[in-house]
Amino acid sequence: MPINVNGPSTNPLGTGKSQKNDAAESTMAAKSGNGTKNASTEDVVELSDRGRVLKAVESRVHEMPDIDQAKVDRIRSAITNGEYKIDYDKLAAAFRRFETGL
Repeated sequence: MPINVNGPSTNPLGTGKSQKNDAAESTMAAKSGNGTKNASTEDVVELSDRGRVLKAVESRVHEMPDIDQAKVDRIRSAITNGEYKIDYDKLAAAFRRFETGL
């Protein structure tokens, strides 16, 4: 039989948890929002102007195709025909920009 050093327990199961502790935990749960209360129907979430712009950009990006097939076909055809020219200075500049951006 467990001995309660804080006095007699009002909890019939003898877990050592008093009614005072139960009330304190209920109050803490209500304050932290972890209780079972549902959100008010008056709660409203509004996006900032920046959030609206980002949402619009995101939706436009999702509408775009993953691959520009027409461009791929043009480049493939140019390579096959030996017409594809590489601008090495432009390529090197792109590598430099990429490396400095890391």
